[in-house]
Amino acid sequence: MPLENYTLTILGCGTMGTAVLAAMLQTKFEPYPAKIICCTNSEKSALKLKETYGDKIEVSFGAANNAKAVGQAEILMLGCKPFLCEQVYDQVKSHLPGDQLVISLLAGWSIDQLRMWSPKAGKIARVMTNTPAKFGCGVAVVSFSDECLPHEDFVLKIVGGVGTAIKLPERNQDAATALVGSGVAFSLLFMEALTEGGIRMGIPAAIAQECAAKVMEGTAKMVKETGQHPGALKLAACTPGGCTIGGLLVMEDKGVRSGVSRAVEEATNIASQLGKK
Repeated sequence: MPLENYTLTILGCGTMGTAVLAAMLQTKFEPYPAKIICCTNSEKSALKLKETYGDKIEVSFGAANNAKAVGQAEILMLGCKPFLCEQVYDQVKSHLPGDQLVISLLAGWSIDQLRMWSPKAGKIARVMTNTPAKFGCGVAVVSFSDECLPHEDFVLKIVGGVGTAIKLPERNQDAATALVGSGVAFSLLFMEALTEGGIRMGIPAAIAQECAAKVMEGTAKMVKETGQHPGALKLAACTPGGCTIGGLLVMEDKGVRSGVSRAVEEATNIASQLGKK
């Protein structure tokens, strides 16, 4: 695979594909693609991408054009919906060179299943990321096929612009799908609950939402910067007989802790079935 003057095609530039694209354009890693082609199913989506990113990208839509875009790529990024993977493959397989480096954003699709996209080379990187990637605050958990190991650093550069890129064994990918992918929605539910609690106690809605968002942002930064266990920081925030420990006990009574942990468990179980027929 050439490390200069290469083309990167994003096949399925929807929510996750666009999030990674935005992160890539912001970071300008080296060596940077000579061409980025963004493939969508509809002309409307393609025009919207072009309007947003201008001459930084080329766009393609429809099965025939997308197949040609795939044929031009040294690096192919799969961003289509997991349940559409086989259908999309059938549309473009005649143009697949078979020796591309494939970066998959598809939840539930194993490296072995994805080998059909790179049958000659087997260079597969399986990535789970999340929507905050669009703002450079995401996480990308990456697993590699044996054939792709020489390209680890390069792939981590490509996806690292999302915020943080972490290498993880593939056996943990379904759990990463739940924690990293679904965890965004779980966190938003908690933020919504904090906001509504503030509203219930008389804080204007817009201010309550801003405060809840900053509380979660600051808490995450505190954990990251100190490296301390969340439980230790939680304890430090509690004063004897105070309002914080009182509120925490109510949350424990309501099963908030186990509810969140079980949500990750359930999402993991569902993720494990996404690539199955």
